[in-house]
Amino acid sequence: MPNLKNICRRNALSFVSASLAVCIGFAMQSSEAAILVGEGEAEPPNSTGSIPFPKQFALPRFSTTERLPSLPNDHRHRIAPLQEPVLVAVADDIPVGILPVEEAAPRLGCVPTMSAEAAAGALIDVHLSASCYAAETVMFTHGDLTFHMQMPAEGPLKVQLPALVEVAEVSASFAIGDTVTVSTVVDSLAFYDRVVISWSGYNGAELHAREFGAYYGEAGHVWRGQPRDVGALSGGKGGFLIRLGNSDLSIARQAEIYTFPAGLSSQVGDVKVSVETEVTEENCGKPLKIRSSALRQGQVTDQHELMLQVPDCSAIGEFLVLKNLVEDLTIAQN
Repeated sequence: MPNLKNICRRNALSFVSASLAVCIGFAMQSSEAAILVGEGEAEPPNSTGSIPFPKQFALPRFSTTERLPSLPNDHRHRIAPLQEPVLVAVADDIPVGILPVEEAAPRLGCVPTMSAEAAAGALIDVHLSASCYAAETVMFTHGDLTFHMQMPAEGPLKVQLPALVEVAEVSASFAIGDTVTVSTVVDSLAFYDRVVISWSGYNGAELHAREFGAYYGEAGHVWRGQPRDVGALSGGKGGFLIRLGNSDLSIARQAEIYTFPAGLSSQVGDVKVSVETEVTEENCGKPLKIRSSALRQGQVTDQHELMLQVPDCSAIGEFLVLKNLVEDLTIAQN
């Protein structure tokens, strides 16, 4: 009997050892299969199911697009859906709009200088020196008056302009930003009446003054074709006209100013003032903007602005009379 018991014990141990070996081998095969599946390969053809793999050995799955796990309908609102991939296109060419703008280099060692001095007839004598701006365009500003001139090839630019305010400030500006400003006092302005018109471009407008009943072409007709000079003020007999601006520049601002010595006049009556424009090859069919203002005894009394369309080029040579843009001057007894 003891031998029989020993034999049974040995058989039981052998059976248990064999069973453990089979289980361990099966587990190892299943682990390898799980690792292969985790790496993205297909399951073996004879696999009947997947065996849970320990979490600590689980490998992450890599893919180009992340997807959320399926959730019950009542929980989906708790997690925001992932956005679709965004494609960014990079252009080889730089957009023109963001290219840096080339700025004009400053004129080193060249500082414009200007002087202004009151002159007869409530005028201002301006001298502008700028040696390194020879033959370049300069813009003058005095109150509401703006006009463009061209610097001479040599020497200073001399300009005589009518004062529009008693404490007169004049500025000169160049294209690259250099600006110089001066001022002077014109205490005789109260003795004069003035009419000012200004515009841009070629031959925009003409200012006509017909003194005390004069007709076109007579001695009392003052305009750019017969402007007179400051000497006409002598004895208070008549006025004169100054034209400012360079008419050779297509976009230059220009101006005409008529001055009459109302406070010194030896005559009484009216001076008929009108603004006219000739239809030319340069302005036909184009818009024209004209500004006007009037000074009585040194004070601005009225200002106007008119935008008109010049007739087409079939009307070249004709004249347009612009009514109600300026008022006549009434000269009373002093």
